[in-house]
Amino acid sequence: MIGARWLLILAFAGALATTGRTAQADDQSRVAEGISLYDRGLFTEAAGMLGPEAEAGSTAAQFHLGLMHARGEGTSRDLAIAATWMERAAEGGHNHAQYIVGHMYAKGDGVTRDRARAHMWFTAATENGWWKAREARERLVDEGMTPREITESGNLLRAWRARRTTPR
Repeated sequence: MIGARWLLILAFAGALATTGRTAQADDQSRVAEGISLYDRGLFTEAAGMLGPEAEAGSTAAQFHLGLMHARGEGTSRDLAIAATWMERAAEGGHNHAQYIVGHMYAKGDGVTRDRARAHMWFTAATENGWWKAREARERLVDEGMTPREITESGNLLRAWRARRTTPR
């Protein structure tokens, strides 16, 4: 069951979303148009516009598709699919997605509960300028993370950083 805190996070997510970078101006235009459709409540149309851009790697499109699946807006409500899109956006560096993925792992919403991964994503979001992630990370530690989980979080973070800096 989705908790009240998670619903609150999702309620503000759309308003606080930032547009990610894409390789071409056309891609950016299609993402912006999809987000505009989303903002106007035209969710089915937004999903149709954002889907191909998300598949092509736009973190903003991935983030918004994740929101749509988490909320059941223009798509089926499915937290596992939402988590997949959010994690793709997080992997690409989208700080708000990193924060939300941290919450998903902390609570087990759409993913298997994993405090080390939650801590890792909260740390990435904090380093990426999402100030609320620091508070969430501290709360997670205060709720009883083990030293082993914190060490694992550091290992996950280093591996993620290495993937981001390795040429493809």
